[in-house]
Amino acid sequence: MMGLFARPRRIGVGVGISALAVLLAMPAMAQDETYRVYVANEFGADITVIDSATEEVVNSIKISDRPGEVRPRGMAVSPDGRTIYVSVSDFYPQRQTPEDKIMAIDVESNEVTGEFNAGGNPERIAVSPDGTQIWASLEAIASGAGYDVATGKQFAEHRVGIEAEGVAVSPDYKWAYVTAEATHTVSIIDIAANKVVKHLIVGNRPRVVEFSLDGTRAYVSAEIGGTISVIDTEAQAVIQTIDLGLDSRPVELAVAPDGKRIYVAGGGTSAVYVIDTETNQIVETIREQMGRRPWGIAITPDGKRVFTANGLSDSVSVIDTETLKVINNISVGRGAHSVEIGVVPNNE
Repeated sequence: MMGLFARPRRIGVGVGISALAVLLAMPAMAQDETYRVYVANEFGADITVIDSATEEVVNSIKISDRPGEVRPRGMAVSPDGRTIYVSVSDFYPQRQTPEDKIMAIDVESNEVTGEFNAGGNPERIAVSPDGTQIWASLEAIASGAGYDVATGKQFAEHRVGIEAEGVAVSPDYKWAYVTAEATHTVSIIDIAANKVVKHLIVGNRPRVVEFSLDGTRAYVSAEIGGTISVIDTEAQAVIQTIDLGLDSRPVELAVAPDGKRIYVAGGGTSAVYVIDTETNQIVETIREQMGRRPWGIAITPDGKRVFTANGLSDSVSVIDTETLKVINNISVGRGAHSVEIGVVPNNE
């Protein structure tokens, strides 16, 4: 293990890595890889591990022996798919405690390889394109913060809106976007300059933000507003609002590996909304056989399967992206919150 965490293997060199090159490489690697699906169970204080090929639970990783007091929530994966990062906190978002931390799980061994303090109730996390940094939204102190993966040391902290929630790093590694639920904003952090350069008003109670593959767009889900805000990242302005319906309550969203679709978890309607990124129109709404209150969503690097974390049915729904149908529901832990995909190479 190098440094605090087992350092993820890099796909590029330096912070100027092209995210497009990273993403183009993933389908090619997928021919020799299998995937593991990681589900953060908020009330069970554990992570369920699913083999994507068999769609069976193969492991459960304990995060804390105090379920109901300590909870895993947002997750992120290293660019090479080998490490899953988990944000952990207690159930008191108004205060900082020793339980506020970020943990790393090695995909091959399913072992926790390290952790570091992230005071301020980390809600969600994102990994830089070169895998050397983690950015976190700190709910308790209304901040977005950056951490060095090798040492766990915080190198940046910025005030954002109230109830910081979602966070994403742009593919060109220029920007970190942090959403804030109570102020209905996205704060844009200039990483090189180490400062907040803009606050954008988006939909009512924004939750998750994700970038397009080329970094020209950012998509922000608004839970109460029932919308997806489309941000032009060059103009740093909202250019379109996609209406999913007030009852949709969208949270996590996933951009397909080819960039052509966005999959949005609609917790209020127990549905997944499929959006065409060229037209920004809903092309399908998947409801039949969906689990209750899908909150988290992730897509395999080969683009063939979508997995949702369903908080009220303690399950994961599996969607075939060719037919856009639910093909399985898998029981997991209590309060499934988020889901992420790890990569296990077959040739190692």
